[in-house]
Amino acid sequence: MGIGKMGDDRERDLFGNPVRANRGRPGRPALEVTAEDRDAVEAALVRGWSNERIARAVGISPASLKRYFRAALHHRDVAREKMELAMFATVARQAMAGNMSAVKQLRDMMHGDQLARSSAEMRKIQAEAEARGVGLGKKEAAQLGAQAASQSDEWGDLLKASGFH
Repeated sequence: MGIGKMGDDRERDLFGNPVRANRGRPGRPALEVTAEDRDAVEAALVRGWSNERIARAVGISPASLKRYFRAALHHRDVAREKMELAMFATVARQAMAGNMSAVKQLRDMMHGDQLARSSAEMRKIQAEAEARGVGLGKKEAAQLGAQAASQSDEWGDLLKASGFH
């Protein structure tokens, strides 16, 4: 029948997505949601994609996305946090089992968390100083950052757990 044929007898398209057969009925076939579709939508939500972009990537309309993936879309605001927590828990279990690569990865993750907290504390201090009409200079900001880092005891706990001390 050539390139313009009406039926498509392939199981997967060029990108590995399943080809949805119409089964001889008029109109669009009903969407059969697969585990891969759910994983793709959840991964896109973690990445912060818009509904339109997710729908295009999965190969459905935005209305179908809302209809078939309502539960996942409802948790859009916590998708990234859930993923980060799951990754952290997995790495922590591996580190506690003695996997040294996981120990390094866990240390890096905890360091990143500490930097984010310190940065948030610095923004808070700076906002308070600006509200009082006092500007915070570079030296003062660096000193406050060093104090916040030195007051954290997370490094000691991590090093003890990993056998380094």
